[in-house]
Amino acid sequence: MIESIGVSTDGPEVLFLGEAARGGYVDGALSTCCRLTKLPAAEPLAGSDAEPRLRDYAVTVLSDYPAGQLSTSHQQRIVEAVERDGRGLLMIGGWASFGGPLGSYHGSSIADLLPVEIDRADDRTNTPLGTVFRPVAEAHPAIQSVHGQTGCVVVGYNRVSARNGATVLVDGYRLHVDAQLQPSLEHLDTPMLCVWQRGAGRVAALAPDVMPHWAGGIVDWGDQRLRLPTGNEVGHLYVALLVDLCRWLCG
Repeated sequence: MIESIGVSTDGPEVLFLGEAARGGYVDGALSTCCRLTKLPAAEPLAGSDAEPRLRDYAVTVLSDYPAGQLSTSHQQRIVEAVERDGRGLLMIGGWASFGGPLGSYHGSSIADLLPVEIDRADDRTNTPLGTVFRPVAEAHPAIQSVHGQTGCVVVGYNRVSARNGATVLVDGYRLHVDAQLQPSLEHLDTPMLCVWQRGAGRVAALAPDVMPHWAGGIVDWGDQRLRLPTGNEVGHLYVALLVDLCRWLCG
């Protein structure tokens, strides 16, 4: 049985920057708990209705949104929203996130806010055999619904490293199969999900892209099936992870 979930009409206001104009997975999940304003990756922030309200949103989500679409002033206002106003910021992996060639956030003001270090070089990492996405043993409100659950598999992420003072909430393990077809798991230096407090606000870095194709099996994570307001069918833990994370970032 597939349960349909609706759009929130009374949640916190969230600004979602990135992805395609229609049919999103992440924005579909977040719209179930938040009043979402979306600006697709192809549209610049300058001149948009969202531009004058950058410091008003409870959380800003950057998901495959190029740094070139954000002016120095835009980035500084996002920094102030987090550090002074207690807002949240989430960056999700992809070709236009972190150090991806279409993102190029290395050295930016946004990069300085994140709980991870971004490489100057192209940091996209493909793992066609799969990377196991596994919550850590310690409980945390940002992952309360997936804590203790069996992990899932993603097939690509941005290679970042945790900063001193950051909290790793989800580890990554690369699946390796040797010449005798014996599988093993190798712990990655890249944290799959990392968070920290920055000034009055909270910031998170989700290294894998959780939209197809890099998403792998994370969109089907969980044994219950949900239909998002965008029409996509996903596993219930996919929604739970994003909703819990967003609520924690709201403070």
